[in-house]
Amino acid sequence: AGVTRLLLAALLLGRVPVAEASFDVPELLRRHFLDICAHPPEPQRAAAPGPLDEKTLEEHGLEFVALNVVFRHGARSVLHSPYDCFPKEFADSIISDCGVHTGTMLDWLANETAKRKEVAGTPPLVKKYHGDYGTHGEASASSCGPAQLLDEAVDQFEALGGALRGAYFGRLPEEPSLDSTWLYSTDTDRTIASTYLLQHFLFSGSKAGSRPLRTAELQTRSQDSDAWARRVPCPAAEKAVEEASEQAGTSDDFLGPLKERWLAKFGKPFSQDCHDPVLVANCSGKLPTDALSGEDSLLAEVVVANFLHAKSKYLDAKEAWTSLVGPALLELQDFARRQAEGKERKALALWATHDTVILPMLVSLGVWDGVWPQYTEAILLEVYRERANGGKAWVRLLRRGEPLEVPSCHPLGPGGLCDLEHLLPKEVARLRDLAVREELCTGGGDGVASPPSVAVGVAEVPSKDSMSLMPSAGLLAGLLMTTVAAFGGGAVVGRRFGRADRPRADDSAFAPLLQH
Repeated sequence: AGVTRLLLAALLLGRVPVAEASFDVPELLRRHFLDICAHPPEPQRAAAPGPLDEKTLEEHGLEFVALNVVFRHGARSVLHSPYDCFPKEFADSIISDCGVHTGTMLDWLANETAKRKEVAGTPPLVKKYHGDYGTHGEASASSCGPAQLLDEAVDQFEALGGALRGAYFGRLPEEPSLDSTWLYSTDTDRTIASTYLLQHFLFSGSKAGSRPLRTAELQTRSQDSDAWARRVPCPAAEKAVEEASEQAGTSDDFLGPLKERWLAKFGKPFSQDCHDPVLVANCSGKLPTDALSGEDSLLAEVVVANFLHAKSKYLDAKEAWTSLVGPALLELQDFARRQAEGKERKALALWATHDTVILPMLVSLGVWDGVWPQYTEAILLEVYRERANGGKAWVRLLRRGEPLEVPSCHPLGPGGLCDLEHLLPKEVARLRDLAVREELCTGGGDGVASPPSVAVGVAEVPSKDSMSLMPSAGLLAGLLMTTVAAFGGGAVVGRRFGRADRPRADDSAFAPLLQH
C-alpha cells in the first residue's frame, strides 16, 4: 500500500513518466473517483456536520449567522453517447432510464387543476428521445436524454435535504423557509431539477409531504455568460484551457496501445469522453461486477486515462481556470459578506452547479485533493460573526464534512475559522479590478497560463489520513431504481435572469453580480 501511495503521489506530481509507471489501475480509479456515485444516504449525511458547537462560539464571542451550499446535481444519465464508444448491443445494455420526467411547470398544472377542483387535465408530457435519423432505429432504448437526472437523484436529495435541515436549521438565527432562501442554478435541466428537489426536501420533509401551491424565484444567467457554468467572456483563458486540454495526457506510450486495444475490442475509436458512459453505467449498476476490477480492463483504463487528462487539464492551466470560475467565487464571498453584515436577509443560499466548476474552484483555492466531485457533492461555507469588533465576519469551508485548509486563510482566527476577507487567494481577489480582468482575458497580462511552478501536485494538499485508498462500499454495487410518480406539492420554480453588469474600473467594491 505504501509503494502504491508513492506511485500515486509521483503520478499526481508529474514526476514519473506514464510509460515507466507500473501503477495499480483499480486503486488509482478508486483514489480519483472515490465514492463518486454517492449512493444515499451516508455520503449526504456526512456532508453536513453542523456548525461549531455553542461552547466554542461562546468562548470566542461568535455567532453562526448563515450557510451557503454549493452543490453538484444528482445522479444523471450519460453526457456523452455510449454509441460513439461501444457497439450498439453493449451501448444499449448500459443505458439507464430516467425516472424524474415531470417538470416543475407540469407540477404547477397538476396543482392548479386540483386547486380549481377541475376534472383531471391533460397528462404530463414525458420526453422520449430518438437517435439521429437512420442511426439507432426509431426511439432510443432509453427515454433519457443526455445528462438528465436519474431516479436515484430523488433519494440523494432527500438524504441531503434531511441532513442539512437536521444539522443547521435549528442553529441559524431564524429557521429558514422557502421565502428566506436564495436559490441559484445554472440554466441546465439537471441543475434546475436538482435545486427543485433539494428545496422540496428541505421544506416539505419527504416524498410524501404536501402543501399548498407556492412559487419561488430561481436565480440564473444565460449559459454563455455564467461563471457558475465556467463560461465568462475571457478569450485568453478559454484558449489556455483549450491548449491544456489538447496537450493533457497525450503520451503515445500510454494512449497508443490503449487506442489499439480499444479499437480491436469494440470496433470504435477511443475517445477521452468514453469514460463518462463507463462511470454512469457503473453507478447505475449496469456494468458487470468485475468490469473495473482488473488492471487489464479496458473500461478501467479509459477512466484512468481521463484522470491523467484531468490532472493536466486543471492543474497546468490553473490561472486560466481561475479567470473562468473566479467571478463565481467572488460572488460567493460578496454574498457571505452581505449575510454577515445583515444586508442580505436570506441566511440560507443554495448554489447549484457542476463537477467541472467545483473542481476548478477547489484548484483555484489550492485545496483540490485529486478526488473528483461526487453526485450531490456539497461544499459548505458557514458564515460566522463576532458579537463585538464591529461584527467582523469569519467563515469555515467544508467538503464532505471536513474543514478545508485554504492556504490564503492562514493564520487562522478564532475557533480555527478563516477571515472572510482572506478566503480567496490574490489570484482570485485581483479579478475584482475590471482593468485587471480585461487585461488577463485579452491576453495582455501574465495570468492566463500557469508557469511550471504553479502546476503543483494535488497530493500535497490533504493529510494522508484524508486520502484513504480503500474501495468504497458502493463502488460496484448494483442499484435498485425507484420510480416516483409525482411530488405532493412543492414550489413552482420560475427562472429569473440576474443582471450581469460588470463593475466600473474605479469601483472600490465589486458590485454584486445579481441585483435583487
